[in-house]
Amino acid sequence: MLKRHRMNRYPRLRVIGALLTALCVTPVLAQSESPATADEWQYAGALYLWGADVTGKTVRGSEVEVDFSDLFDALEFGVMGAFEARKGNWSVLADLFFTRFEVDRTADLSIPVGPVQVPVTTALSLDIDVWIVHLMGGYNLYSEGMSRLDVTFGARYLDATMDMFLELQSLGPGQSRTISSSRTAFDGIVGLKGNATLGEKWFLPYYVDIGAGDSDFTWQAAAGIGYRAGRVWDVALVYRHLEWQFDTSRVIEEVDFSGPTLGVIFRW
Repeated sequence: MLKRHRMNRYPRLRVIGALLTALCVTPVLAQSESPATADEWQYAGALYLWGADVTGKTVRGSEVEVDFSDLFDALEFGVMGAFEARKGNWSVLADLFFTRFEVDRTADLSIPVGPVQVPVTTALSLDIDVWIVHLMGGYNLYSEGMSRLDVTFGARYLDATMDMFLELQSLGPGQSRTISSSRTAFDGIVGLKGNATLGEKWFLPYYVDIGAGDSDFTWQAAAGIGYRAGRVWDVALVYRHLEWQFDTSRVIEEVDFSGPTLGVIFRW
């Protein structure tokens, strides 16, 4: 009874556990510079930071918003990177993301004791691990100079786990609780990726995909501006939106996050 009441009364904590995928891979940034008709292998890698705000909706219609500043304060460790290899018209792209969030705070609870609700302030610890992986192939549809358009196809994988500990020793031995939950989603995706050249140094990167599988529907879109700062490296500022929509049997019905991404791209 205690466990069910606690989780129903604090849907925000459950939502945060499912939504804290606020930093994510950026396929648009990893793009080799040479035209797709080149016979040699071309490589590109990207490192970046995404300042995204996260919003979502539960199956009961509750809306939740988590600012990037809150996520950044809770961030303990993160690895974000994208890699592309290209030869001729074909390319492969891999994105790997892992992040860990830790939150220690107090929470106000109402605990049922007999026929009455007893207010309790307790210490709360929340640990969240998130993996997001993109694996895709691509085929060039258009290439002129450094401008290019590719069709992409592959998969997006999400694995998020949450452990929440509530310190309730004041209510008696054995009253503290650890709540664990996990969420995975594996979706097939298809999309378009490329860039448009603006003069010798500037370019416009863009990316869009749609898909489905474990989720009812997922999509992503990104566009921005980049600068060829050196012979083998670029910088880019991109605005991105990523969204999942789940079926109504899950606690979370919809999650989306949007914000600017600043990245450095290396080419060789």
